[in-house]
Amino acid sequence: MAESDEGRWLTYRELGGELGCTPNAARMFAHRKKWPKRAANRVGEPVRVMVPENHIVRGRAMHSAPVFDAQPNGSEQAHEQAAQAFAQAISALTALLNDAIGAERIARDEAAALRHELERLRARRWWQRW
Repeated sequence: MAESDEGRWLTYRELGGELGCTPNAARMFAHRKKWPKRAANRVGEPVRVMVPENHIVRGRAMHSAPVFDAQPNGSEQAHEQAAQAFAQAISALTALLNDAIGAERIARDEAAALRHELERLRARRWWQRW
């Protein structure tokens, strides 16, 4: 990085590191300040922008705690209890459904036996039915 009397030539990545932001945010910041930029001679080399010496680079307020590093709260525990209650209700309803299916099969078999007995009685003559 070349130093001059007017300021320092920094890449957007270096400027972003000093500002505490992304390289793209540093590029927009330098564009708003109308700082001169210098393109590299080679393809793939980073562009440099001249940061004036009198510019005070203040660190930005950064979040130190990760976003998803939260402690479980009461609502998550309530959701877990609701899920357990829901699972218990499903198992109870499954047992009731199995009982109802068994009772329906028994009733169907008894109805079939009664229909068979009725057909057998109808096949007899009327005086033999008594």
